[in-house]
Amino acid sequence: MIKIATPVLGEEELANLEQCIKTGWISSAGPFVSEFEERVACLSGCAFGIATSSGTTALHLSLAALDLQPDDEVLVPCLTFVATASTVLMVGARPVLCDVDPSTWCLDPAELARRCTSRTKGIVAVHLYGHPCDMKPINDFAEQNGLWILEDAAEALGARYRDEPVGSFGRAAVFSFFANKTITTGEGGMMVTGDAELAERARLLR
Repeated sequence: MIKIATPVLGEEELANLEQCIKTGWISSAGPFVSEFEERVACLSGCAFGIATSSGTTALHLSLAALDLQPDDEVLVPCLTFVATASTVLMVGARPVLCDVDPSTWCLDPAELARRCTSRTKGIVAVHLYGHPCDMKPINDFAEQNGLWILEDAAEALGARYRDEPVGSFGRAAVFSFFANKTITTGEGGMMVTGDAELAERARLLR
């Protein structure tokens, strides 16, 4: 069998795990969590990191913090993990599927104008399989139409677009630390943002 991904775990991870157990910090807080939030935020060019239990919960948290209302629409690519669309439904909004660019499998910027309506509030740009979306035209369209961008960078920690880190282009971004991702915490995710008010709201909702 050819494995899709195998996590690399060694003596350092074992020592850190042992320290968590010995100090009793085995749940949602503690020095490792806050340090991890700071480092991931910094790597992403953001000021704030909010750790979650998974990439899916990070998406859900971000959308909830963005305060979508019933019948609001969010543009999402048709090729992605189901949570990109299902979390929009979870907050009572409507995902609107957009085609992807066949050369990158990422959101096709030309689709945005075709799918945008008066009810559209935002765009979820998915950096699929670690490959960044073409963020310049996506950002331009969002700015021209008063839309926010949420980057689904679950698979793209450390990737860069035009020498800028993914996670730094939207109102917020999310990462996953599942076992098959760039780095793993077993389960886990994170929302990052440069918006202090959004970060505070997300921490309260978490």
